[in-house]
Amino acid sequence: MNNRFMSLASFIVVLLLITAVGGQSMSAYAAYSNPPSFGGGKSLKYSDGLVINGNTFDISKFSQKLATPQILTLGKSSSITLKIFDNAGPTTIRVVGLYMNMQGTNLANKGDTSISYPMNGNAVFLSDPHKLLGTVTAEYKIVKPFVYVTFHITPISKMDTSNLIVSALDDHRALTNSLIINAINFS
Repeated sequence: MNNRFMSLASFIVVLLLITAVGGQSMSAYAAYSNPPSFGGGKSLKYSDGLVINGNTFDISKFSQKLATPQILTLGKSSSITLKIFDNAGPTTIRVVGLYMNMQGTNLANKGDTSISYPMNGNAVFLSDPHKLLGTVTAEYKIVKPFVYVTFHITPISKMDTSNLIVSALDDHRALTNSLIINAINFS
């Protein structure tokens, strides 16, 4: 129990440091604006912020744990859809990201495999040092008041059960992250 408390305390200290350092480079508006939301926002609550291959999950909290990891089959396309709300409207979302191949709950270590999707074009940026992913595409659609971003990924190498961090950044550089523990497995 004491070890668990120390881990939690360490996580909180790192998170506070990241917030303090990150806040120094934010615009004045971002410091006072509401960041995007996956369902836990101040004005609009919803419990279907994540869909993995048709299975819906509540990711409205800063951190949540799935009872069973979602299996993404090797060589087969899988979809991960995020439902995002921003008080200023769905067109304000600028970048959406997925971070995987991570164990532990330290947000400072987002994992070494990531997919970033800037909403201003067709490009998807991929960091995949272990060659876990084959084809990766992304698309979005706006159904007011939400923007839905769907990542289509084809795993090509095994990955042990990994936590997943999803993130969204708006046009005022207000950022939100949600940690999904025990989220996905490639097999």
